[in-house]
Amino acid sequence: MNEGGKKSLPPKLKDFFMKKRALPAIYLACAILLISSLMMYQVMDRDEDKTAVSDPAPASNEFDDSTISVNANPEQMSKPAEAEVIVKTSFYDEKAATAEQQKALVVYNDTYYESAGVDYVLESGKTFSITAPLSGTVIDVREDAFLGNHIEIDHGNNVVTTFQSVADIQVKKGDKVSQGEKIGEAGRSLMNESAGVHVHFEVEKDGKMLDPNSLYGKTVSEWK
Repeated sequence: MNEGGKKSLPPKLKDFFMKKRALPAIYLACAILLISSLMMYQVMDRDEDKTAVSDPAPASNEFDDSTISVNANPEQMSKPAEAEVIVKTSFYDEKAATAEQQKALVVYNDTYYESAGVDYVLESGKTFSITAPLSGTVIDVREDAFLGNHIEIDHGNNVVTTFQSVADIQVKKGDKVSQGEKIGEAGRSLMNESAGVHVHFEVEKDGKMLDPNSLYGKTVSEWK
């Protein structure tokens, strides 16, 4: 017993109550530390987000290089034949002289038709390979005895080329073709039997028919 007749707590029990009073303080300290850590983490996370927005990753060099390559080397249109072909029927030009216009007429059943393209032949009269004058996508392939088998290619930039009197067609609708790639052989048509073995070639841009012979060696942007 201690002074005043009061009984003192046993040492073990006293230690227990001392520990009980200390627990809230420990919990509070831990809570403060946890809250402080969370606040610091949120601040650091916001800083990282700002850095990501203000300093975006540079675009891929591969993409830039390919864009430059395409724009730096546009294709120049080539003749749609591998052999040294000659013109059998010219493109009908309303502004041309009468003599030139007569060379651009096709006769069928005693009726004259203005040629919307050019007919190419070999002097030997033999067949020859027909090639894509520009890269593009085949949008139509048809068998047509009157006009001769028919191929259309979309080259982009509102440019479409048409081939008629095609034998041994080697492409189908939806095919991607490269410039100079073989698409068939020169053939015949009932429409222009007098031309013999030939290919009829048309070029259309923005809905207007153009004279193919004025376009060879030029890029689409140079066409007039």
